[in-house]
Amino acid sequence: MLNVVRARLRRPTLLALLMAAVVALSACSSSSHSPSAGSSPSSGQPSPTSSTSAGSTPTSGDAPVVENTGITVTGAFNTKPTVTFPASQPPKQLIEQTLIAGTGAPVASGDTVITNYVGEIWPTKIGSQPNVFDSSFSRGAPAGFVIGAGAVIPGFDKTLIGKQLGTRMLLSIPPADGYGPSGNSQAGISGTDTLVFVVDLLTDYKPNASAPGVAVSQLPATGWPKITNTAGREPVITSVAGVKAPTSPTSELLVKGSGAKIDPKNTLVLQLVQTDIATGTQTQSSWGKQPQLISAQSVLSVATALNGQNIGARAVALLPATPAQPATATAAAQPATPAQVLIIDVVGQY
Repeated sequence: MLNVVRARLRRPTLLALLMAAVVALSACSSSSHSPSAGSSPSSGQPSPTSSTSAGSTPTSGDAPVVENTGITVTGAFNTKPTVTFPASQPPKQLIEQTLIAGTGAPVASGDTVITNYVGEIWPTKIGSQPNVFDSSFSRGAPAGFVIGAGAVIPGFDKTLIGKQLGTRMLLSIPPADGYGPSGNSQAGISGTDTLVFVVDLLTDYKPNASAPGVAVSQLPATGWPKITNTAGREPVITSVAGVKAPTSPTSELLVKGSGAKIDPKNTLVLQLVQTDIATGTQTQSSWGKQPQLISAQSVLSVATALNGQNIGARAVALLPATPAQPATATAAAQPATPAQVLIIDVVGQY
């Protein structure tokens, strides 16, 4: 099923090299997730069940309105909700309702938020059935995205910032705050459809997210880069002298993590540093920008040193040059990439 919440997500090119190596190894696979998290994010303590609640209407403008939509939602936090619509036309403004008030840290603009949600189209004809166009609950896979950066539909950016982790929200999103007048044909959404989401805020990660661990012994004296290696801080490659481009991925462990065991069925939350082997130039870094979300199976197939390790682990991988990859039905085209050093910090999982 199409994950339309993330359909607007701008994927940074930092992932291209890792994913190209995965494709080259034919190791790509979709991941199965559970709502467990690493030691870095915080979570709220929600109430056991949810129901709609009314509130007062704030000032006008782009701010969402807080009022009762007439929608009824039942179900516990982080379980698939049941949504019942009233026999009325949808409101024209963006509306938010807090169904369960969390007690965790507030979500800030720029955070990478991990959520479970269900999205439906408000039925406008009497007797018509609601159309569920997207559900992370049905996929069994929570979804992560950056909030407040235009990476998701405007209705999410306008409502989720400032909400505490552990909160369940009901959102009624008019076209202007959803997919606009063009809609999203792939998801069956027209330019006049009002979208209704129930969103559970599970965890989040700051742009400089890290997780604790302990540095291990030094790398071999030859064939590997020189790296400043302090656990929990951004690593820096100071020299690539003597490092040769490999013919296949190879990796070494730099930090042993102290969090939960990495689950190959999960999605990993990563900080990445990428450096060109030929020139020693750092080409990209996710630190201070946004952690990257990649299936554990894909990462472990390339950075095998992380197999059996814990959250907080850091590995350095030497990745071979890869040829250009043409576009397929499920993936965008990838340009050719030179041989690279990639330092991978595992800061969480879900």
